[in-house]
Amino acid sequence: MQQLPSNSISLFCFFCMLLSSSYAKPRISSPAFAANSCNFPAIFNFGDSNSDTGGISAALYPINWPYGQTYFHMPAGRFSDGRLIIDFIAESFGLPYLSAYLDSVGTNFSHGANFATGGSTIRVPDRILPTNEGFGFSPFYLDIQLSQFMLFKSRSQMIRQRGGIYASLMPQEEYFSQALYTFDIGQNDFTADLFADMPIEKIYASVPDVINSFAYNVKSIYNSGGRSFWIHNTGPLGCYAFVFLYSPSAPALKDSAGCVKPYNELAQYFNLKLKEAVVQLRKAFPSAAFTYVDVYSIKYSLFKEPEKYGTSSVSHTTYGMEEVRINTTLH
Repeated sequence: MQQLPSNSISLFCFFCMLLSSSYAKPRISSPAFAANSCNFPAIFNFGDSNSDTGGISAALYPINWPYGQTYFHMPAGRFSDGRLIIDFIAESFGLPYLSAYLDSVGTNFSHGANFATGGSTIRVPDRILPTNEGFGFSPFYLDIQLSQFMLFKSRSQMIRQRGGIYASLMPQEEYFSQALYTFDIGQNDFTADLFADMPIEKIYASVPDVINSFAYNVKSIYNSGGRSFWIHNTGPLGCYAFVFLYSPSAPALKDSAGCVKPYNELAQYFNLKLKEAVVQLRKAFPSAAFTYVDVYSIKYSLFKEPEKYGTSSVSHTTYGMEEVRINTTLH
């Protein structure tokens, strides 16, 4: 492991280099970032409930107790009992937690904004929240999140130019090229089809279109000036509690970890194609840095080997068809 300069590289960069050089899994497949250092002044995040810090709660309905109970000690707009990965990333830079773009109360965008909302998809969803059908998805799918970002970028600079009390709540213009752009989205594009008993071969066939839509949005952000990208793959779909609630055939298809094997294989196929897309993005845009993060392996290990993380079992809470949050404090 190489020696780190004191105070010049954040904990986040140390984490990147540690995983890149020391472990096969979970792995981060990028040797460098576009920025000269990892002291990113802002983060702009896109995703679903894995990284939603209050968007769906502000826009459609509040996220109520017991969410937030172990860290915030109150509902905090997150589908979690505590912090999300995006919160820890912000902490590693010494930045405040990201305010949701859709939240108009007490927001501060001086160091970035969060466009993620629970239930978001990459492509246009079939069923939009709110719905009487029992489940649905966020209207703020990835194309909409991109549009919101573009609008935010232009309007935030108009506000800064006007001055006044709101100017300091907006990011500086140069932050948009210096920022880290994070993505955690994709699983919801498949869950509805799975629970509708669509033939899994047909779902596999949809993966290239999902990947192309994702790559289009990343390219658009690059064209707007973004240069540092942090991209999570999707987690093990077959391990989440909602699978057993909505899929009658799930219990008969479990693996040794108690997860539905065909669903996890679908997630792995999506992740393979996502990684291939990241490789192509690197080739197309050599002046940028694209980091592919294998969170699938991290999450799967929580179900397969919970004792490694200080607990004998993993319990869950569910939000319809959305991401299941680990509801166990790991020591």
